[in-house]
Amino acid sequence: MSRKVQIAVIAILGLFVVGVYVVLGGLLLTRRGAQATRKSYITYPDPGVQRVSAQRAYAQAFALARDWQGDAQLVGARASFRQETSGTIGGGQTWSFQFFSPSTSRLYLLPVQGEQAQGELAVERQVRAEMTYVEVAQWRVDSEDALLIFLSHGGEEFLKQHPEAVINLQLVPPKKDGELIWLASGVSQGGQAVYFVQIDAQTGSVIPQKSS
Repeated sequence: MSRKVQIAVIAILGLFVVGVYVVLGGLLLTRRGAQATRKSYITYPDPGVQRVSAQRAYAQAFALARDWQGDAQLVGARASFRQETSGTIGGGQTWSFQFFSPSTSRLYLLPVQGEQAQGELAVERQVRAEMTYVEVAQWRVDSEDALLIFLSHGGEEFLKQHPEAVINLQLVPPKKDGELIWLASGVSQGGQAVYFVQIDAQTGSVIPQKSS
């Protein structure tokens, strides 16, 4: 290879590398900007109100559930959110956890407000159906991240069209050979419009909807 050809190749490679860095830098700035925008959606307008994530609330709920029954297993959790102002999502201060005791076949519905489990408001029910448990070790995506994923996958657009809609976030145990999922659903006033996103609670990936 002649020296001129080598110089030309080096120059081309140099331009290519610079181009890659420019593109990556642009993507990084875009991602940072998107993250900053997304974070604005999970602030609460009243600084005196503290929202606790599902995993933090679960720690309080689990301790009380084990006092209820030593074999209590988590089978689900849910909370609701609402757009307080444009770009601000409120709610989520109260989580409802469902535990099941295999030895008694009883379901324990326990609310957690902030970081305080409300044992006096718990409800017990006898159930005969087979229950599927949440594998807590697989639960890696917390509620705030699930909410952001919902917003960035069509939920934001849904709220623009239905600003009064309620967002329900529900942790659902897997079916046979399935994933632990976050089911995030936006429901307009009167239930006339519904939009939902299924999120893998272990990886954070959006689960494609199966066509019927």
